[in-house]
Amino acid sequence: MVLIISITAFLLVTILFVIDTAKDQSTTSEVSTYLSPFESETFVSHNYSASVETVWNAVVNLASYNYWFPGIARILPIVKTDRYVHRYSFDQFNFAPGSLLTIKNRGVFPSGKGMIASATPNKKLEMVLQYNPLHKEYVTFDLASHSEGTTLSLTRKSYGPFSFMSVWGFDSSKSKTLDNLGYMIPAEDIASEDKKEVDSKSSDASDNLFEDRNLMAAYLVNKTLDGDANIIKSTVDVYARGKAKALLIKINKGTAERPPMPEAGASAPASTQAAASQGSNDAVLSKEDTIAMVVNKALDGDEGPLNELTDKVLRAKSKSLIMKINKGTAERPPMPEAGASAPASTQAAASQGSNDAVLSKEDTIAMVVNKALDGDEGPLNELTDKVLRAKSKSLIMKINKGTAERPPMPEAGSNSSDEKPTNKNDEILSETDEDKFARMVAEGIKGNMEEINSLEDKILRGKIKAAIVKAKRSS
Repeated sequence: MVLIISITAFLLVTILFVIDTAKDQSTTSEVSTYLSPFESETFVSHNYSASVETVWNAVVNLASYNYWFPGIARILPIVKTDRYVHRYSFDQFNFAPGSLLTIKNRGVFPSGKGMIASATPNKKLEMVLQYNPLHKEYVTFDLASHSEGTTLSLTRKSYGPFSFMSVWGFDSSKSKTLDNLGYMIPAEDIASEDKKEVDSKSSDASDNLFEDRNLMAAYLVNKTLDGDANIIKSTVDVYARGKAKALLIKINKGTAERPPMPEAGASAPASTQAAASQGSNDAVLSKEDTIAMVVNKALDGDEGPLNELTDKVLRAKSKSLIMKINKGTAERPPMPEAGASAPASTQAAASQGSNDAVLSKEDTIAMVVNKALDGDEGPLNELTDKVLRAKSKSLIMKINKGTAERPPMPEAGSNSSDEKPTNKNDEILSETDEDKFARMVAEGIKGNMEEINSLEDKILRGKIKAAIVKAKRSS
């Protein structure tokens, strides 16, 4: 009975495989298949005009497999860590034999498992990929370097009654696996010196056609679709080359349309020109004006200045503000004028910087508190001493509540560190540990933990937090 079922299944698989291989094949790789009742094997080989190190880096980049490896929606690392974000990041993944993976497949089956079997840098990579409970493959990548670049071979073996799943769909998608990987590998010039000079001249001529990289990418896409397969490889601009390759993949998948062929010498869009003209003013723009400028340009459709920000903090704040504006929880900031200088608060803080060295702690607090109450919170936010900043904020809250008086504004160059406290505010600054304990517990119950967290006395800080927890539980 088992023999009859096995023969029937083999005949059915053979028929399906014959139907599948009857389709037209279009690939530049060397391919072959083998199928038996309980074993199957597929082989694909492809040549790349790139160094073996470049091809190896593309193969071991597991996070990008969903772009070119059929049947995989995503590969996730299995990392033992307390931080949630690290569980799904390859930054903490140990790429070594025995490391485990999670395979998100594109079908209706649950997630599968994977493992790195062996890894020899720039030579060979072996993995075990189980896409679903029925289908498991032994995948092997072999790399060989030669004078014209690198040859990559992909062998996929499967065993058992469902081994036919390895060859099913081979002609339509799996045979083009390494072709798709080629779009992820930047082309490199491995030719002789004479050919390098000719290629450099031709590439320089094509690169100088357009100043805008988006127009250059559209030009490369049109040329490639018209049959010129070498123009992308000969392009020096890495950004335009990568953008063109990504667009070609989308066009082949049917998720994007062919862009119009740009005319030689066409200029960049007005938004891009505005960003370029604004570049000379970035050096004199304050942080607030820089954020306002990139946010306004991004909302108008030009994300170039936002993506080109080298300051990660400013870029993160800009993206956060854009999200809030889109949600309606924040208003769009006004566009700063060209050549606008830093805001008055920053200028005031800069001018005050020469006096900070001679100001005592009490005078520094009084100065930033007065400026904050007058609407200028720049000096308060720029305080590097967390204790002084916390005390200043606490005093501002008390003044707003009416439980403390506004301190007098210290004069430039004054130093009152040796003077005795003369008002209620100075008494607050010179309070005892018992008074500080009671005050900070009251503030902590209200949710004001900044001054508590900045305490250098760990014992006092622990007692205050314990008292806050007890007070909250009793209430």
